[in-house]
Amino acid sequence: METDKFLEYVKKLDSKKKDKKEELERLQRFFERFHNLNRAYLDKETFEKAQEAISSMAEAIANTIRYLDVEMTRLRNKRMKLTLENLELGEMQKTQNRNEMLIKEFLAGLPK
Repeated sequence: METDKFLEYVKKLDSKKKDKKEELERLQRFFERFHNLNRAYLDKETFEKAQEAISSMAEAIANTIRYLDVEMTRLRNKRMKLTLENLELGEMQKTQNRNEMLIKEFLAGLPK
């Protein structure tokens, strides 16, 4: 997934001083979109706390993606799945695919 590239970008952004305000606003808009997509996995309190710093936003995004990966793996490895678990796995997979597309879109819009 593009998570590693995203985290590298955010680390560079956090260390840059020039043009930081514009990029911070862009990252905040991205984070809001990410939160809207992942409301079931990223609670409001964590979202609000993470908005205080660039590194916190990146960490919240990465942790949410890791959580989804772990949960999807756990559900896939279960032998006897209940109907609700199959639905939950399907929803997680859809969300994770959308997350990947969202991150790719964000990275594609970066100035080179």
